[in-house]
Amino acid sequence: MALTYIRAPYPNHKVTMILPNPQLEDSRASESTITIKRTMTGRVITYVNPSERVSMSLPFRLTRMKALELEAFVKSYQAARWHVTLGYDGSEWDAQLIGQPVSRTAVERIGGNATAGKELVDVTLTLSAKRLNP
Repeated sequence: MALTYIRAPYPNHKVTMILPNPQLEDSRASESTITIKRTMTGRVITYVNPSERVSMSLPFRLTRMKALELEAFVKSYQAARWHVTLGYDGSEWDAQLIGQPVSRTAVERIGGNATAGKELVDVTLTLSAKRLNP
């Protein structure tokens, strides 16, 4: 089983967080921008500001204890750059957390016990990332 590794701070790693692969892998959107200007004569000019960075959303389904561990990791390193390795495709990213740090949504219980380690939680990390390997 391939895993997702998040190491922080990048490039001098001090802590590694090991997570399962994101559900449905991830969604990526380019952070390039397009600016449209109109001249006084009515001519339209467009400017494209290319960017190597992408916005990446990583949805995980974790046990509650692992979600709490991830929350502590994020609180410690939310302003730092992270080195993210996605196990399902082997890609490596220089990433930074954007948006809401960690939001947990309880999904279900494993078995009938209500102990903290037996609950499943959905957690989504939203990152601004630049790919390190081709």
